[in-house]
Amino acid sequence: MRYDIASYIYEPINTLLEVPTGIRKARRELIRRARGKVIELGVGTGLNLPFYPEGVEVVGIDISEKMLEKARKKRSKAKVSLMKADARKLPFPDNSFDTAVSTFFLCVIPEKEVVVREIRRVLKSGGVLLAMECSPPDNLLFRAFLNGLSAITSRITGTNFRTDIGKLLVENGFSIARERKLANGAVRVLTALSQKEEEGYPGEEPAELQR
Repeated sequence: MRYDIASYIYEPINTLLEVPTGIRKARRELIRRARGKVIELGVGTGLNLPFYPEGVEVVGIDISEKMLEKARKKRSKAKVSLMKADARKLPFPDNSFDTAVSTFFLCVIPEKEVVVREIRRVLKSGGVLLAMECSPPDNLLFRAFLNGLSAITSRITGTNFRTDIGKLLVENGFSIARERKLANGAVRVLTALSQKEEEGYPGEEPAELQR
């Protein structure tokens, strides 16, 4: 399985790309905003686990056992449990989680709509999705370049810059409360609410689109 193979190179490549671009700092800031009972989709090698605040309970899922083996070695202030599961059919009842986390997961997987609906199903009413995903960049030349690159990377690693994840979330029952662009919009950090009524979020500013 390609994810098992990727487990050996995932962290070195991410460190190489994320540190100089500021993505690693944004990742840390995003994860620190998780509250309550959290589900992390595609937990991978556990890059996010050291950033969770004390007091939250994290359930991390991944389809790759090799990824999970590496994630189990990570330390975290949070209470963490890891399990092998398919995000297209989450093994949890409706309304199980306060927060969902997806970092470079939705932009990689197939059947995105199915997964987004599953995330919304397991989130409580007013629950929050914290996401950091690849996105079509603002610059048209850069967008054309990444579109061409995505034709290759989507087949090898699944990485795809052609899908507007914010739009996908809105089309499947979320509302965007906060959006931040990184790398000229090629990466977007999103706070999405699982219902149309924007009720806000503990510790956050009033739910309004921020750029």
